[in-house]
Amino acid sequence: MAAAPTVRIPLLPLTTAMIRNALAITAIALLAACASDQTVIRLDAVPPSTLVSVRDAGVRDLRGAYRAAVCRRLAPERGGCEDVLLRLAGEPLAAELPPVEGLANRYRIAFVPGLFSECFEQFARPFADVERDLRATGFTVNYFQVPGRGTSAQNAVRLAQHFLGLNGDRRPVIVFAYSKGLVDVLEFMVRFPFQARRIAAVVSIAGAANGSPLADRLHAIYRDWGAAFPLPGCAEGTGEEVNDLRPDVRIGWWQEHGDAVTVPVFALVAAPRPDRVSPGTRTTYNRLAQVDARNDGKLLWQDQLVAGGFLLGYANADHWAIAIPVSEALPYIAFMFRDGAPRPAFVRAAIEVVAATLESGTTK
Repeated sequence: MAAAPTVRIPLLPLTTAMIRNALAITAIALLAACASDQTVIRLDAVPPSTLVSVRDAGVRDLRGAYRAAVCRRLAPERGGCEDVLLRLAGEPLAAELPPVEGLANRYRIAFVPGLFSECFEQFARPFADVERDLRATGFTVNYFQVPGRGTSAQNAVRLAQHFLGLNGDRRPVIVFAYSKGLVDVLEFMVRFPFQARRIAAVVSIAGAANGSPLADRLHAIYRDWGAAFPLPGCAEGTGEEVNDLRPDVRIGWWQEHGDAVTVPVFALVAAPRPDRVSPGTRTTYNRLAQVDARNDGKLLWQDQLVAGGFLLGYANADHWAIAIPVSEALPYIAFMFRDGAPRPAFVRAAIEVVAATLESGTTK
């Protein structure tokens, strides 16, 4: 196993805002750590389910094409793709898809953040570095802020408002949904199909398609203590925002609404090697490792896939690093993170592969 990378902690003057933010992040980490192992999990509440290969789940495997698109964008000094995208058994050979010209003119790009993102985005906003990269090359980009502690139903309403604001632009939208953002986008598409008709595809970035076992353990303690804990930049929650992520709730949702999801969903799964797991999420990583060692600190790898969707690849990055430029935005607490994921390359490659797949007519 490769040695864990060393981290240099810069000596920066700490402002009041920095200290407050660091304390808030630490509080969230402690909340997860304090959840008792004796928490009662209603095993009988989970609808019957089973684990199958991605092929048997109807997931179309685009790992070879996605690897080719990512690798082409990486600087040679990164040492190739093998440390960026995991090569798991059965990956198709890398293959270039027919290019789609004028992507910036053909598609609009939107990002939907996850749980708590609104609370901290003034310090570390998901995909901030990716937005800069896309805009520099001519893409029109939207960041669809949703309440950081809102339920999926509440956030679906906010997303509907965002989409109503796009009436003057007829280009289809490729939506990148991070973590609980995927749950919110799915709820939006089912509740507001008229507004959602603008969506050409959804790219799930470590998306909580089937929830997380952590939500079972954390729901009660978060509802009773964490939901009202003051966090910068966002209103209090009710606890239902975590309930939305319980596996029984998510699986039940798919049973009831799965047929209504007609937009193709492409998944980039976060599945870091142990040395890429941030110290700040190590506790929850270890908790999930009791179920399956292949997790990103918040979600199991299999719970990030959508049956009948598309698989882009498995990123060697944890749940934070795959979407948030934490080292850039929070250098004073950089020791809590393992950053280094090439987020702009991940997203640009996804746009290319998604567009080529849409053009091929093979998404039905």
